Amino acid sequence: MGDKALAGAARRAGAALDAESLAERNRRAVASRRISVRPAADGMAWLSILGPVKDIIGAHVALTAEEKRRHVLDPDLPADQWEAAAAAARADTRSKGAWLADRALELLSGRAKDQPQPVDVNLVMTDRVLLPAAFGGKAPTDDVAVIPGWGVIPGADARAHIAALLDQASDMADTPAFVWLRRLFTDPTGRNLVALDSVRRRFEGGLRRFLELRDPTCRVPWCDAPAVQADHTQAHAEGGTTDAANGAGLCQRHNLVKEITGWHVRVQSTGLDGTGSHSVRIMTPTGRVHDSTAPPILGEGWLEPAPDVHLQDLPLPQDPWHGWMPDPPEDWLMDHEELQVA
Repeated sequence: MGDKALAGAARRAGAALDAESLAERNRRAVASRRISVRPAADGMAWLSILGPVKDIIGAHVALTAEEKRRHVLDPDLPADQWEAAAAAARADTRSKGAWLADRALELLSGRAKDQPQPVDVNLVMTDRVLLPAAFGGKAPTDDVAVIPGWGVIPGADARAHIAALLDQASDMADTPAFVWLRRLFTDPTGRNLVALDSVRRRFEGGLRRFLELRDPTCRVPWCDAPAVQADHTQAHAEGGTTDAANGAGLCQRHNLVKEITGWHVRVQSTGLDGTGSHSVRIMTPTGRVHDSTAPPILGEGWLEPAPDVHLQDLPLPQDPWHGWMPDPPEDWLMDHEELQVA
């Protein structure tokens, strides 16, 4: 008996001995059903569903049955469409697993077959990555885009996805638009997002999304918890404005802690004037001071692009031997000359 068969036999024996306990555990397990998403390597991600076994197996069987029919032509098709349908079936070279994954995602997101994903994904890319033709037709060396909180994808994939969305939108002119191109403006270095102003007291809408992108984790330096709340650095009651400069993403705990007597937080740099990233200074009740700087919008490890430099702007090369050894003292020269004369 193998390990799998042995485990099954043990479960059956346990169920026979205590059926009531098994039923109670099953009821608790059903109440814990959920869905989760976690990043994977190379621009991929896992989507997991935990649910009753009968429902999960039923969904898998339905998908598998549809996959088996994908190369079977509909007998009710008109004769003039058979050739095109057969050509489309032959052109679909996806593996079984790839087809099942594509179809499951289409069904879950409500898309038609082969329709690009219309959900507003915050895809961050520089102007050089999005429009390489405008910069000499060549993509930059750092040809990547970023989905904040998930990771890096190739710039070519990002451009292809946007192009597919635009093509689909042009073919569906009579339907509600489903293409959102959100420009996330950066400063000249490409490191920092600029601000969105708001006359409201609460951080909502585009301003809230902006802070979520700029501050993916809590801005307290020693805390890596997700930034689930957006709040004023300088309190609104004390004259603080509701904008990106005075806003910060914080975890729930530290958003409450900063309101305790003895804690002081102020904005050091707005990140808007070209002098650096958005920065706040935190002083604790014990007098310790901590500076918190917003991370690069393209993620830690991103290198700022080198500036465009023309050859005529480069300085002339110096003598390669210049400065490698100090000049000898004058008395050494005098002694050396006397030695030569002698």
